[in-house]
Amino acid sequence: MKESIIIRNVGPLQDIYIEEIKPFTVLIGESASGKSTMMKVVVLMRYLYKMLNIRWFLKNAGINRSPFRLKIDNLLQDDLAIYLRNNRQAFIRYEVSVEGKIYAIEYSNGKLITDQTTKIPNNHLLFLKESWISETRNVIPVWMSNAVSNRKGELGFYFHETLTDFGQATDVIREMDLGYVGMTFRVSKQNGRKKFFVSPKDGSYEPTELKFASSGIQTSVPLTLLTHYFSHEFSFKEAGRRSILAYLYEQDRLSDYRPEMEVMDMQKRVHLHIEEPELSLFPSAQCAMIDEMVHTAFQRKPNDRTINIMMATHSPYIVNYLNVILHQKNSERAQLNGEQVGAYRIYDGRLQNLVAQSDTGEWFVNTSDMTEQMKIIFEEYRTLKGL
Repeated sequence: MKESIIIRNVGPLQDIYIEEIKPFTVLIGESASGKSTMMKVVVLMRYLYKMLNIRWFLKNAGINRSPFRLKIDNLLQDDLAIYLRNNRQAFIRYEVSVEGKIYAIEYSNGKLITDQTTKIPNNHLLFLKESWISETRNVIPVWMSNAVSNRKGELGFYFHETLTDFGQATDVIREMDLGYVGMTFRVSKQNGRKKFFVSPKDGSYEPTELKFASSGIQTSVPLTLLTHYFSHEFSFKEAGRRSILAYLYEQDRLSDYRPEMEVMDMQKRVHLHIEEPELSLFPSAQCAMIDEMVHTAFQRKPNDRTINIMMATHSPYIVNYLNVILHQKNSERAQLNGEQVGAYRIYDGRLQNLVAQSDTGEWFVNTSDMTEQMKIIFEEYRTLKGL
């Protein structure tokens, strides 16, 4: 499977084109440059493609009518609703190529355009899971401890998507190593409610409730937990039962259902979309956390699924660390090759590709301009000191 996307005139994004979205993609840019907006467009298109795949799975099984329709209005949330509704200039085209065949979804002139008559054969079908990990995830520990998670919409659609996934993940995962900060995360139940604790691995002090932990721990625990959950614990079987089979049962359509393949025989893919992974973490912990996440998602994942990660960051440390990941030889550390990594700077509504190859064919991420601010500070210091 190969994905590509074009985005024009969507909020701060003027002209974006990625010929091939890589399995691990990092976006960097100034505040309000459009990093999160770009990810939201990508996850929107991926979700629509997920619906298209479910529709064709059912059609191929003899179910010609289903609730899994491709409509965009009710999917426009938060800032995307502002940027896309009544915007006739916005243009988005998302393509998926499978064995040379192109399946496309397009948004143009205020309308969603897709060829729903072009059959997706069973061997091209994908069972997709889209997850969004919000920058407001630090609110989760307090939100859940106060039992207010049912108050939808108060912090926006994307926060509640993250909250829902976190709740499902902590139903399954009771303990997790936080090696990047030398701690352990644990879930316990008290009076029927979950409580979350972190404790130092060296036992130097007592466990602390997550809601009282440092801000870096509060923001990074949901991120690493969800990476582990979707890489190892998420059940596509349960997801299929909740969506496809539940619909057939409720609509009394089981007698019409003649599948040519089982739901679990579809290729399975998880897309994680992460806002600001570095929040409140010291630079060395940022790099160690990215190392653990990549190792979890790409080297220790089960064989039944493929994991893709896209993240938006302000951290030059994370982008620089990609060069370590590209050249790492230690199998206990994160390793990716140049075909797996995408890194882009968003500037003036457009993309600058940061991944290149040297004359000898070695892949690297060009971070030469990411030390500019340090040079500016140093030069200002020199001027003030008269040096």
